This record gives sequence, structure tokens and C-alpha cells, in this order.
Amino acid sequence: MKKKGIIIFKALKLEGFYGLLSYLKPYQKGMTLSVISGTLHHLLAILGPALGAYLVGVAVGGGERSDIVTYLPLLGILVTGRVLMHYSDMWFAHEVAFRILVDFRVKLYAAIERVAPAYLLKQRSGELAATLMADTEVLEWFFAHTAGAFLVAVIVPFITLAILFQIHWALSLVLLPFIIILFSIPFWFKKEADRGGTETRVKLAAVHGEAIDGIQGLREIVSFNFGVGYKKRLRKFSDDLYESQLSYGKRMGLEGAFLNAVSSLGIVTILGFSAHLILLGEIERQWLPVIMILAANIFSPILEVTSMGRNFSIILAAAQRVAGVLETKEIVEDQGMKNLEGAEKLKIEFREVSFAYESDLPLVLNRASFQVNPGETVALVGESGVGKTTSINLLQRFWDVDGGKITINGIDIRDLSIDALRSLITVVPQDIYLFNMSIRDNIRLSNPNATHQEVEEAAKAAYIHEFIMSLPEGYDTNTGERGLQMSGGQRQRLAIARAFLKNSPILILDEALSSLDTENERLLQQSLNNLRKGRTTLIVAHRLSTFREADGLVVLQNGKVTEIGNHAALVEKRGYYFELITGQLSSIAV
Repeated sequence: MKKKGIIIFKALKLEGFYGLLSYLKPYQKGMTLSVISGTLHHLLAILGPALGAYLVGVAVGGGERSDIVTYLPLLGILVTGRVLMHYSDMWFAHEVAFRILVDFRVKLYAAIERVAPAYLLKQRSGELAATLMADTEVLEWFFAHTAGAFLVAVIVPFITLAILFQIHWALSLVLLPFIIILFSIPFWFKKEADRGGTETRVKLAAVHGEAIDGIQGLREIVSFNFGVGYKKRLRKFSDDLYESQLSYGKRMGLEGAFLNAVSSLGIVTILGFSAHLILLGEIERQWLPVIMILAANIFSPILEVTSMGRNFSIILAAAQRVAGVLETKEIVEDQGMKNLEGAEKLKIEFREVSFAYESDLPLVLNRASFQVNPGETVALVGESGVGKTTSINLLQRFWDVDGGKITINGIDIRDLSIDALRSLITVVPQDIYLFNMSIRDNIRLSNPNATHQEVEEAAKAAYIHEFIMSLPEGYDTNTGERGLQMSGGQRQRLAIARAFLKNSPILILDEALSSLDTENERLLQQSLNNLRKGRTTLIVAHRLSTFREADGLVVLQNGKVTEIGNHAALVEKRGYYFELITGQLSSIAV
């Protein structure tokens, strides 16, 4: 049955429609109730006026007053039923639609999280936000106003045709071609509509991306006095969107004109034909108002769904963008079954590791080998782009190695589950991200079950407690979006507090002291020394003061390990490391 359904939709070039319908499967009960309610609503909307028109016809034809009075209660029931069914239809349809949107947003974020951060290198955050919110919201049109309405638009006209057939068999035959043409019109414009819908959603996402870039980079725009230039750039993207939307609007207008022309012609034709039948004596005169009402309302559900259908290309384009994220293939496969739960002394080893971000790009790491013994602190040293940050990203399995392997206590990290692996590691990054929540919750991010006392102890260890207590709301103070209300040094210390709170056996310091002044660096260097005790620590830095106290240094050059040793031994060796710290210190970066 499923294969037959796919074949039918492919024949109609509606594969995307079928794909969207598949999401309704868990909500069959609610959608069935919506379709039943919608069908009854439209039928009652026809039968009520039709009965009223019939009574008018009886009155005009000289019928008995008692005959009219007899049907008035039924007319009231039909009108009341129509109101109730309309409410029920809207309730069930939107309940299903909004529940699906909730699921979509959560699934989209989970999908993005699953493939991050590699996927984010090729996607703008603004465009992803547009997919997560705007594209998902567009799908409400389909689930609330199109899916069930489409079935109603098929059911109601054929029931109405059956009623007309009972009045006179020829009436239904006259209207049938107009119904078929109305259903066909959206297909005449489908190719152009699909192109325009996709183009519009893509350009809308681009505008979202530009707008978010402008907001996030507002400080730089103001600093460089680039406001006029950026507004011109935003105008260009908005004008491109305007042209696509205008073209799409013209196409919708033309399609709507055809729909209204055909439905109007159908009504005029059936009225003319009915008059002809009355003159021939085929039907009684009092049926004319009824036929007028039935003819006028038979097209109503069809026009309703085809009106939504004019936006269907927009809906499908949004659905394709949503599906594109949901179906993104994972960069790394989480198939590991082993774990190192409870292990406190961990040894990291890179064995002949090679890696490139793309197959056609040069190797960032080329058969790199080094190890970090339990409780040891090792610093990765080298110029920008030699693979230092790449090494710590590979250790966390943001990507998988192309050659060689990385092990922890002799176990290939690919044999560990990703959750188990990352629970062993705490990273203090260079670029700190604070969420728009309280300071307490920002610190607790690394350990959601931590008590307030544990949060305070971590803050004290990071020398941030006194600053927090100086704030009017203390730990309940909101950091503001991205923590922009705090200085770089304050954000850095909150990140270090997170590290203390997580208390994992492996610590990665990625330029962790870059935003600190000399005094803060001295204090935090001591706290980090305490934090490193008993932990396997990997440091990426360019400050000599940061890495010269490390137990060992791994010097990288062009993706290869060229020297290994401590600071004193490598200085005495007078090799590449010596050149870096004497003549090229300014060029050493993360």
C-alpha cells in the first residue's frame, strides 16, 4: 500500500506532499477528527443555506406556512452544528499542527547538535536559525490548513454532486468538468511555483543571515564606521528577496484569477442549465434557489485548498530545507560501546594521526605522534594553522581521523561512545559563550546536578566569587546574551569555574588565559595549576608564560611533530622551537 501511495504521488509530481503526510502518522487520531469535523462543517455550510433556499422556494411557489415552520428547527440545528464543527475542525487541525512544529524544532536542534561543529563550518547561523524558526513555522500552513482540507475538498464536492444528482442527474454532469479543472489549475503552474518557492525561501534565509550578522557584529560595524556600507549590503539582499517575492506574488495572482474565472463560469453555467431544465419541466421551480446555493458552495472547499495550494511551493521549499537539516549525515558515527567510567588516571596517545578537513585539501596533521601521560601537562606549540586546535577537536571527536588513531588508556576513542568520551574531557576555550541565563546556571552548564554550594566553590577557585557577590542579584544575575555585559576576563573566569565544577580527568586549555590581565593571569595560573593536579592536561597557547611550565612540549610544523621535550631541553637544543620563542613569538597562535 505504501509503495502504491508513493507511485501515485510521483505520478502527480507531489512527492514532497507525500513526504509531509508521513509526519502525520503519529497524529492519525487528531487528524481523522479534524477531517471529519471539516467535512461536516462544509456539508452543514451547504445544507443549511440549501434548506433555507428550499423554504424560500416553497414560499414563493405558494406552499403552506406549516410546511415552512416544520423545517425551521432543523435549520437552526444545521446552523448550530456548522458553528460547532468549524470550532472542532480548527481545534484538532491546529492541535496536530502545533504539536508537530514543537517536535520539528526539537528534532532540528538535535540534528544540528549531532553534526556540530563540522556542519556549522558550511552553514551560516542566521540561515540555520531561519530553518529552525521561519521554515518550521511555514509548515503550519500545511498541517493545519492543507493536509486535512485537501481530503475535505475531495469528499464534500462529490457528496454535493450526489445531492444534485438526486435533483436531476444532468446537473452533476455539468458541474463535474469545472471541478476537475479547478483541481488541475495548480498543476499548470507547478514548475514555476516550485522554482519561485525555493528561490524565495533561500533568499529569505540569506536576509535572516545578514540581519543576524549585522546584530552580532554591531560593535565592529560601529567601530569601523561601516554602518552605511552594511545597510547597503542588507538592502541588496532585501531587494533580491523583494524581486523573488514580487514574481511569486504575480504568479499567485494569475493562478487565483484562473481559479475564480473557472468557478464563476461554473456557477453561471449551472444556473443557466437549471433555468433551461425548469423551462422544459424537468425540475420544479422551487429547486432553483437550492441549486444556486449548492453550486455556489460546491467550489468553496476546492478554492480553499487550492488557495493554500498556491503557497504549497513555499511550503515544500521550507519542508526541503527542514528535511535537509534533519537528514544531514553524521560526520562521526557513534557506535562505540566501551567506556572508561571511574577511571581517574588517563593516558592520551596520538598514533600516526593524519587528517584533512576535505579530501581535496592539504593535510592539517600528517602522521603526528605524541602522548600525554596520566597527570601530565603537555602544550602544543607552533605557528597558526599547524594543527594545534585540530588536535584537540579530533580528541573530542568533532571529526574522525583519516589515518592512524587516538587512544585513551590504549582504547581507540572511536570504540568509546561519544557521550562517554566527552564526559571525560573539560575544555576551557578561547572564545567563551555565555547563555542568556543566570550566572549560576551558566556555571552549572558543566554539571546540571551541582548544588549551589558546589557552584560557589568552583567560582571561588576561579577567583570570580567576589565579583559575582558584588552584583545586586549575585548568582541570580543574568549575564545577558552571549555574556556581553561582562568583560573578557570575567567571562574567562566563569569558563574556568565551569571546568572546576565538571571535575573531569582530562583538561584542555585552549588559549585559556588570553583575555586576562597580568594580575588575573597570575592568580588564575595558580588556580589552574591546582586544577591540573592529577589530571591529564593538553594546552594550546602562544604565551611563553603559559606553556614553559608544562611537563612537555609538542612542537608542530606543517602538520608534523618536529620536536618533543620540555622548555629547557628544547631551548638548549636550539632547533625550531628556539626560533619560535626568540624570533617569531608574535606569530605563534592557537
